[in-house]
Amino acid sequence: MPVKNAGRYLKPCLESILTQSYEDWELIAINDNSTDGSKEILLDYAKRYENIQTRDNKGEGIVSALRMAYKFSKRDIIHRMDADDLMPMNKLKIMCEGLTEGSVVTGKVKYFCDSHKIGDGFKKYESWLNLLMDEGYFWRDVYRECPIPSSAWMMYRKDFNGIGAFDSEGMPEDYDLGFRIYGSKLKINRLRSLVHYWRDSETRVSRNEKKYFPIAYYPLKVRYFLKLDRDSNKKLVLWGAGKKGKIIAKLLLEAKVSFTWITDNTKKIGVDIYGEVLKSTEDVDLKTVQTMVAVSSPNDIEKIQERLDFRQLSNHKDYFWFS
Repeated sequence: MPVKNAGRYLKPCLESILTQSYEDWELIAINDNSTDGSKEILLDYAKRYENIQTRDNKGEGIVSALRMAYKFSKRDIIHRMDADDLMPMNKLKIMCEGLTEGSVVTGKVKYFCDSHKIGDGFKKYESWLNLLMDEGYFWRDVYRECPIPSSAWMMYRKDFNGIGAFDSEGMPEDYDLGFRIYGSKLKINRLRSLVHYWRDSETRVSRNEKKYFPIAYYPLKVRYFLKLDRDSNKKLVLWGAGKKGKIIAKLLLEAKVSFTWITDNTKKIGVDIYGEVLKSTEDVDLKTVQTMVAVSSPNDIEKIQERLDFRQLSNHKDYFWFS
């Protein structure tokens, strides 16, 4: 568990771990250069409870702290926890019961906050994640959102080592891990139970560090798409010329990947952007190509989905959502 200035949230987090119904666990908590007293709290708990260890991060940042914690861990089952979140009392028990070799077990999450209402974006992500635990193809929208919550997974050490453990190729590290799980042969064991309370606080890393902002995810998304799902037997099409579409176009050009760029915006058809002339969506037979869809407007997303469904195209085969 990485700990960076967790403040008043650290003790409740530690107490939620200590009150787990499953008692055979160890916690390796890494103090990541905290300046708010978090280190002293960790030292106090480590002194009082023999299954809690704490060390200072020799580097800086979450990934460095995670790698260090993993280095000093000894158990055969691995789970990550964040220092401002909470565990439901039976979290470790039901996740251990649902875990099998060659698999990753995950479950439902619940956002909570002490100081303000949960935003619509977090609510939508929570609903989307939890629906995945009930039905559908787990990886269908992996380029849209990360389906593996950062503190709601568990796997055997040998399986974790097999996908590179915490050796992330890019940021954010939890999304990178999700892609590595997706690219592996590990089975997803889905639980319909709540396994994690996710705190939305003003100091949360995802709110304050640019590398965790959604717009920064695109290099990771595009790299893994080209690695895992690009069908070289089909021409590649990029649909959308807004902010997200332009980011993806730049990334494809940097990777020297040939593509046709299409848009529904009549003002942009025929316009040269980055050396690529945009075409109308009517100029492409979507049944013969592989399409990356990158639009932002909910109205546009709905209309495009209707057109894709009308053509009987398959999500995650003929087209991939990047919105």
